[in-house]
Amino acid sequence: MTVVTEEVEFISISEAAAKLSTTETRILMLLKRKALEGMLTDEGWLVGAASLASYDSNETEPENQLTCRASCTSSKCDCH
Repeated sequence: MTVVTEEVEFISISEAAAKLSTTETRILMLLKRKALEGMLTDEGWLVGAASLASYDSNETEPENQLTCRASCTSSKCDCH
């Protein structure tokens, strides 16, 4: 499914997953991390086609994406 809003093209997460050879869950995670742009509709999430085209799946993601827990004792997380 392709949707065009305000001159911006969006595709379904299933199409996005197929284009990146990954899973729909991974696409949702990338949307949550704002690595991909998207929008939530009544039918579900849609991914911006331009965002998908410019996404570099070989680029390494930040290791410390998640916030460290207060009880963390790791010296590798850089939260201390």
